[in-house]
Amino acid sequence: MNKFIFLRQFYIKLNFAKLLLFIYLFIIVNSCIKKLDSEHECRFWGVIFNESSPELEYIISQHLDSLRILGFNNPDGWGIGYFVATNQGGNIPVIRRGEPSAPLDPRYPERVAEMLRFIKGSGIAHVRKGSSGPVGGIPDPHPFLRCSKRRNFEFIFAHNGTIPVDHLMALIISINPGYLNINPPDYSPNFLDSDLYAILIAEVIDTYYNLTIEECIKTAIRKLDSIMEMKNEQFNFVMTDGQTLWALNFTDNKDRPLTVYFYPAKDSSDFWIVASQPLDTLNSLWVQIPNQTLVCLKPNSRPNLIPIYDKVNPESVKLDSGFVITPNPFLNLVKIEYTVTKSGMVKIMIYDGAGRLVKTLFNGFQSSNKHTIFWDGKDDLKRNLSSGVYFCNIKTDSETTVLKLVLER
Repeated sequence: MNKFIFLRQFYIKLNFAKLLLFIYLFIIVNSCIKKLDSEHECRFWGVIFNESSPELEYIISQHLDSLRILGFNNPDGWGIGYFVATNQGGNIPVIRRGEPSAPLDPRYPERVAEMLRFIKGSGIAHVRKGSSGPVGGIPDPHPFLRCSKRRNFEFIFAHNGTIPVDHLMALIISINPGYLNINPPDYSPNFLDSDLYAILIAEVIDTYYNLTIEECIKTAIRKLDSIMEMKNEQFNFVMTDGQTLWALNFTDNKDRPLTVYFYPAKDSSDFWIVASQPLDTLNSLWVQIPNQTLVCLKPNSRPNLIPIYDKVNPESVKLDSGFVITPNPFLNLVKIEYTVTKSGMVKIMIYDGAGRLVKTLFNGFQSSNKHTIFWDGKDDLKRNLSSGVYFCNIKTDSETTVLKLVLER
């Protein structure tokens, strides 16, 4: 009898210990999820390749399983977009979306398997943590399918971050007041920032039709950055047209720094993958894209890392003492006197100490002669710049000269 009582008490204590352990683990896991939730805002993944293979299919399957798990912290649905081959030899886009979150939706693995069977060339996947537009109860709006009407350039697009909707609307309308009638949002009047972001890129591609896609992306980001006044930018995206995969890392939110990586870490590969974070344990094969940088990926080609802002490195260019700058330092206005030795195109630009272009003073033809130009310490948007060191880059057909300026407020 005593033995029975002892065993009963033992099992009671054992079950109580298990309960305490479960509660402890629940608290730990829940706190980790909350921590991750505060650091993450959507996650995306993209792939580009020439020919599929068992190795690539395994990697894609593994990565999308990992992306599904990230859906616990990004619970507002999931989306997958990819291109499939047509009988006419072209590619057409396919978009699949789901709600609830990826870990709880049995259709997610079914759609991944479907993609693995039919994908041709490239695809994008996304799990959402909504910050604007419809949130909860709807499938993930990402990835978006957009088309540049003038070029007939169709692309799939997904975004990671938050951009004020009013800023995006104002910028789109400033470029072309009627563009939203040509390329209307998928979600209105409760606009979604990422939807408008994709429209902005399509609009710039339509407007600056003589530029490359990469140059259009740079132009769109610079315009968006300028109206954000360089505060809390979260512009990270991935996009593909079936032939090329583009990914941008551009964030200035110090409280919530966002990242983008590409895979594998090679000079050339027959496939490339990008993701908001490494999705396997092979961390050494993932390369973090530098901030304010666009990467352009094509199968069997080197990754092309393109800075959004052209940087000037004054240490690598001789500062010419033959030019006259008065006064220097200056408060409100500086006079720059320079000589053009041979008639031709001249471009005069002001860069800040970090190498960011802030003002284009002149861009046009000038004859061989002495010239004078003034700068009032303002940027291209006529905003007063802060005190500090700036560099005046004077570029002609034959030479480039960098002059150091000191602005004091």
